[in-house]
Amino acid sequence: MCVSKKYFTSLFIVFLMIVSLIVLDYFKFSLKNEASLSSNFENLHNGDLILRCGRSTESFAVYLADTNSEFTHIGIISIENDIPYVIHAVPSKTNLIQKEKLSAFLNSKNASKFAVYRSNFNEVYLDKVVKTANSYYLNKYEFDTKYDLTTNTKLYCTELVLKAFNNYGAVLNVKPKQLNYIIGKHMIIFPSEFTKAPFFTRII
Repeated sequence: MCVSKKYFTSLFIVFLMIVSLIVLDYFKFSLKNEASLSSNFENLHNGDLILRCGRSTESFAVYLADTNSEFTHIGIISIENDIPYVIHAVPSKTNLIQKEKLSAFLNSKNASKFAVYRSNFNEVYLDKVVKTANSYYLNKYEFDTKYDLTTNTKLYCTELVLKAFNNYGAVLNVKPKQLNYIIGKHMIIFPSEFTKAPFFTRII
């Protein structure tokens, strides 16, 4: 059976319209609630989790794959000399684990909205969690481009959080889901898994 060129052209136009609507929806999603980025961070604790909705291509892929979630990236708060820093794993020029001031992490170029979650673990435990996360940064661990949970010196954002907590016996019971990305399919842990975990409560 011969299918006309006009038919394929119509299909292609419909496809472009669908893609355009998805992209527009994403940017609409990215831009809303930007004013909420200013907040009072005086009461942050070591080991709090910071989540943001990012603006990168990777964030877009996570958003499409996990549409029920508000957030696409996660990091661990480290309080140093009363200044909050974020330790996190993100694709970059160096691909190394990063530690940056919270203000930089929530810069409007990187984030459109955010939330902070606090666990019910004690202070001593959380200090150890932060120490472990900081060791990933100091030892120059890399971002895990293969999203492989079996490698311990290459980590992606949620893997860093999971392993920093699990290193001291916590069982967070977060589950990976499939992510279809430009470079292929991966089973990854989405940031939303931590917002569902009974250990964590949203405080901001």
